[in-house]
Amino acid sequence: MANVLIYGAGAIGSVVGYLVSEPGSSGGEVENVALLGRKSHIQRIKGAGLKINIPGDQITLHFKHCFSSLNELGDSNIHPDLAIICVKTYSLTGVRDEILKSGALTGSLKNAKFCLLMNGMGNREKFEIPGRDTYEGITAIGAKFFKDGQIELKGRGKTTFEDEIPREIKKFLIARFEEKGFDLEFPPDFKEQQWNKLFINAVANPITALIRKKNGDVLSEHFKETVEDIIEECVNVAEKEGYHADKEMVLRLVFSVISISSENTSSMLQDVLKGKRTEIDSINGYVVSTAKKHGLRVPVNEALYAMVKSVET
Repeated sequence: MANVLIYGAGAIGSVVGYLVSEPGSSGGEVENVALLGRKSHIQRIKGAGLKINIPGDQITLHFKHCFSSLNELGDSNIHPDLAIICVKTYSLTGVRDEILKSGALTGSLKNAKFCLLMNGMGNREKFEIPGRDTYEGITAIGAKFFKDGQIELKGRGKTTFEDEIPREIKKFLIARFEEKGFDLEFPPDFKEQQWNKLFINAVANPITALIRKKNGDVLSEHFKETVEDIIEECVNVAEKEGYHADKEMVLRLVFSVISISSENTSSMLQDVLKGKRTEIDSINGYVVSTAKKHGLRVPVNEALYAMVKSVET
């Protein structure tokens, strides 16, 4: 059994905490997973447990270890083997700086390997901690923050981690995900999976955030040419970065995933509706900045990026 810290126990992070949990011996409390998240959410979990609404059911888990800061973690006797980082991409640099300044690398996190489970590209470069193993993962699990202490599971999509993750941790993750009935993979072509995720997000997230409707509305005939242009620009950028993708195959993938998740509310739309900052910088913004590096023009991605940023402002 591995000890896991979920750093960023929001919607996705809370669900991942459930997925990797093993009921302990002290009154049914989860002992192998520590949650670190926003104070009001954590306080509610401490009092009433973490409630996850699954269609037709509700799961309640009580965690022995819940923290709202690295200082609280440091004052405990918890030493995770794995720290799964589930914060928004724009918070990643701040998390890295906080970890470095806190002294946790020689204390509570001295044995931890890090895994970044989040949207977007370029995350490893933002987080890299010298001398520490950092891996990446992506997930298509749909989760919505209902209220403090309560998460709604909206979709059981596949989660993918880099194949380079150590064997013992990999075995642990496989066992926990299978136990809960969720798909998990460690493909040798993780970079391909990462680009595919970006292609999907570059279409679904900004459009739903701007029209303020569910994923399925992106399939409207009105957006057909726009979606094709987004993908063509993304595929051209990927080519310059050394990854070849066939535009028609990518389009089929994007339409298929959006169709399957048609009733989901994208994370970017959730952020816009809450008046929060979005992850547009690491999705369409990544496409725009990488295109500039190679001297390419990506006008549709540029327009989407500018419009979402204006909504944020």
